[in-house]
Amino acid sequence: MNSDDSPRRNRFAKFLSGTLFALTIVLVKLKALVFVAYDYLRVYAVNPFEGFGAAQFALAGGSMAVSLATYAIIFRAYPFALIFGFLLIIFIHEIGHAIVIRAKGLRAGFMVFIPFIGGAVTLKDQPRSAYDDAQIGLAGPIFGTAACLVVLQMYKWLEEPLYLAIAAAGFMVNLFNLIPIGMLDGGRISGAVTKWMWVFGGGWLVYKVVRQPNPLMLLILVLVALQVYLSIVREKDDKVFYDVTLGQRAGIAAAYFILVVFLGHQTYVTWHRLAALAK
Repeated sequence: MNSDDSPRRNRFAKFLSGTLFALTIVLVKLKALVFVAYDYLRVYAVNPFEGFGAAQFALAGGSMAVSLATYAIIFRAYPFALIFGFLLIIFIHEIGHAIVIRAKGLRAGFMVFIPFIGGAVTLKDQPRSAYDDAQIGLAGPIFGTAACLVVLQMYKWLEEPLYLAIAAAGFMVNLFNLIPIGMLDGGRISGAVTKWMWVFGGGWLVYKVVRQPNPLMLLILVLVALQVYLSIVREKDDKVFYDVTLGQRAGIAAAYFILVVFLGHQTYVTWHRLAALAK
């Protein structure tokens, strides 16, 4: 009996010790991962309003008040809370830009809100590379999308259609900003994406547009073709500004297309849900 139990105990002891050893390794690795993540994220623990004086705060607050009043007059049939919530999401979007601008060691100029356009953060210093420029461009929609998801969760908890409407409008304006043209966020991001990344990403967008028709997604898809051409032109440009590693380009492209597809999906779902509630 004792001899039969002994091998079992030995096997169990080996299994237990092996499991504990594996867990220890995992915890050590996770601890290392946490430190790496902390070391990376602490760079972004900055004051987005650093360097702002009375003029900057006055312009930001004044232009936001003008936008709020303009929307309230034109869309007076809609609740004031909806308009305020929409502007708050735009504000958080712009905060995202300002944080990365400061984290890059650059100086922000003015934060201004413009009715029917959204908002903007100007730069006193220009980004040193297309990679920095793309990170600044991505930060706004990432922060704005996070704000929309918080509001959407509030709708799920409280079942108050107002929160769904704010989230839907927020998803739409963040998706609009990812249109890859001009001074929109998508235009800033485009300089760090190669032609083949646009081609493969565009193929993914075709699938999403067919499954979930969306005018903004369709517009982005059309402009992807233009970006393929522009990226070929940029490849012939030997400026240091476009000297970005392949890994950095892949990271920016992945973040951009994931964000576009996610926002396209959320816009489609939330607006259809709003339409169903209105019936």
